[in-house]
Amino acid sequence: MNTVQLIAYGDKNIVLRDVDEPSQPGAGEVLVQVRFAPINFNDLMVAWGVYDWKPDLPEVLGNEGAGVVLAIGEGVTDLHPGTPVVLPFMARSWRERMVVSAKELIPLPPDADLQQAAMATINAVTAALLLDVYVNLQPGDAVIYNAASSGLGHWIAGLASRRGLRTIGLVRKPKDVAQVRASSGCDIVLVDEDGLSADDPRIVGLKIRLALDGVGGASAGRLAALLSLDGVLVAYGAASHEPMHISAQHLIFKRISVCGFFEGHPKHRAKIPETLTGLVDLLRPGGIQQPVAAVYPVTAIETAVEHAVKGGKVLLEFGALE
Repeated sequence: MNTVQLIAYGDKNIVLRDVDEPSQPGAGEVLVQVRFAPINFNDLMVAWGVYDWKPDLPEVLGNEGAGVVLAIGEGVTDLHPGTPVVLPFMARSWRERMVVSAKELIPLPPDADLQQAAMATINAVTAALLLDVYVNLQPGDAVIYNAASSGLGHWIAGLASRRGLRTIGLVRKPKDVAQVRASSGCDIVLVDEDGLSADDPRIVGLKIRLALDGVGGASAGRLAALLSLDGVLVAYGAASHEPMHISAQHLIFKRISVCGFFEGHPKHRAKIPETLTGLVDLLRPGGIQQPVAAVYPVTAIETAVEHAVKGGKVLLEFGALE
């Protein structure tokens, strides 16, 4: 059975290995055929040795994925062979088949998009929690966020619009403005650059109560500058690898507050199953679509990792059902 393992720290040490098939499922367990699993930035951070989780090696990678039930163990009544499912968070999903506790799987509608479902545990759940946890947002309030072209940005826009919230997305390049507006449904898309101002006529009058930062550096400072009085800025990533450039004036005179979000924190991780269960209908046709840069068979893992390191959402495909 094909599996992808990290054999030493560094992205050049992510290799394909042939391992024994998993055992048949025991009581309360399910055998799952993995169909798709993304290569996320946090997977690469594990490989680089800079993530909070530093496993003993060799170790299978993969923080999320989706598949189909192949067999069930004794006592499993709510799943059956053929049921599409989302794998648990940090399931080590880069392998063709795996045995999982039935209680940890999220069943999907028969028409769910398994590629989209494979990316839902992190981006969809993170977007939902970011919109729920920090500010009691009301219809008409506005949310501003950077990295608007990302999969998480698409989920923020999609969920916010369904809640009657206004969305302001920041992108790096002018050419991305129209594309992000069309693909994500974000209300206002601006280029993330010096010169952004709360006096911009496109945002004047909006009550921007929440800012979501996945970049850090100067971009975080621009988000803070656009927040309304008593707004909240939540950092969930630091793609720039730079400290947040936030003016003390915004902290003092606008009374903004700054928080950090990590999905793996116990208080957030405990909410993943319930949150994801509430989002599965949005994985059906007509739901929220994250952009996918490429899909590679697991046998092309080296090429897939090279692509992911350069940027863009890359999925691994684990073959047809048996």
